[in-house]
Amino acid sequence: MEKLDIKAEHASRPKHFERPTTEKPPALFSLIILTSIIGVLAGGAGFWLVQSLAGNQLISTSFNNFDNKLSINVEQPMTNLAEKYSSSVAGVYKKTAKVAGLENPIFSSTDYLGAATVITSDGWLMTTDQVLKNDEALVALGDNIYTIEEVKTDAFTGLTFIKVNASFLSPIDFQLASDMKIGEKLFTNIDLPNVASHDFYTAYLSNNHYVLDKILSTDKVDYYLKTDTNLPADLNLLAVPYFNAQGDVLGLAYKQDKDLVLIPAEYLKQAVKHLLDQTKRVTFGLKYVDLENNSGFLAKGNFVYSQPLAAVEPNSVAFKAGFKAGDQIVAVNNDVISSHQSLTAILQNYRVGDKVMIRVLRNQVEQDIEVQL
Repeated sequence: MEKLDIKAEHASRPKHFERPTTEKPPALFSLIILTSIIGVLAGGAGFWLVQSLAGNQLISTSFNNFDNKLSINVEQPMTNLAEKYSSSVAGVYKKTAKVAGLENPIFSSTDYLGAATVITSDGWLMTTDQVLKNDEALVALGDNIYTIEEVKTDAFTGLTFIKVNASFLSPIDFQLASDMKIGEKLFTNIDLPNVASHDFYTAYLSNNHYVLDKILSTDKVDYYLKTDTNLPADLNLLAVPYFNAQGDVLGLAYKQDKDLVLIPAEYLKQAVKHLLDQTKRVTFGLKYVDLENNSGFLAKGNFVYSQPLAAVEPNSVAFKAGFKAGDQIVAVNNDVISSHQSLTAILQNYRVGDKVMIRVLRNQVEQDIEVQL
C-alpha cells in the first residue's frame, strides 16, 4: 500500500486565508513621485553616458508635469557630415611652382585665397569674386591639385564658377529658402594648408533676412543670412559654405564692408541653374525701399525710390514697361511681396523673355502692368 506524504499534499493546496498585514499599499501619488525620481535619475545617467560617447553634442531634456513623462532629445553627432563634406569643399591657392622631386607645390597660409565648393560631379566648383580675381590659381581638393580650365561669373551675387579637369566629384545639396529658421545649427569645413584634414566649425543662424542697405535693387542681392560665428579674426572664411544639420548648404560666406554674411542658398541655386542651362539672369532696372523690412513702416510691398540715383534705370525693362518713382509694387503674378519675399527675390525666379503681370499701387489706385522680362 502506497504511503501518502501528508506534508507535501498540504503544501500544494491553495491558501484560503492569509494573515492580515499592518502595511498599507503605496498611494498613487507616492508611486508617481517615486517614478518621477527614478526617471530623472535615469535621465541624468543617460545624459552622462551620451556626453561621454558623443562629446560636446547638444542634449536637451523636457519634463511635462501634466502627463508625467520625461523626454530626452539627443542631437546626433555631425561626424559623418563633417567627413562627407570635406570631399566637397576645396581650397583655392595662389599659383606656385612645383617643388623639385615632388608632384605638387607646397602651400603656406599666405597662399590660401579662400574656399570653393563642388556643384557638379564633372568638375564645376563655386567660389566668389573675392577669392578668385582671374584663373591664375590652383584648386586643392582631397589629394589632388587642379589647374583652372574655365571661369564664369554671376554679377548679381558675386559668385565665380570654376571648371577643373575632374570627374566623380561629390556635389553639394541646396536648402530651400523658406525652410531656413533662426536658431538653426550650422557647420562648415575649411581646407587649410599643411593640415591633413579640414577644420570644422559650428554656428547658429541669427538672421534669415539680413538687409545691408536701405535702398535695394532688382539687379543685385537684396538680403543675406547672418550667423553668430565667433571665430579668430585671422581665419579666412571667404566663400566658405555653411551647411545645416541635414547636410544642405544654406549659404556662402561673403564680405560686405565690415560684415561677413552668407549669400542665401536661394540665389546660389539660381546661379547654378543659369550656369548649367547657359541662360542669363533677369535684369529689371528698379531701385526701391522694402517697406515691410524698414522700421516705422506698416505698408506692404516695395516702394520705387532712389536718391540721388534714378529710381528707374534708362532703357531698362522697368523703364520700357512704364514704371515710375512712387509706384508701390505689391505682387508679381500670384506671388505677394512680403517681408521674406521681395520684388528682387520673386523676379529672379523667372528667365529672360518670360511675361509676368506686376500689380502696382499708383496714386492710391491698383493696376496691373504686363511686363516681358
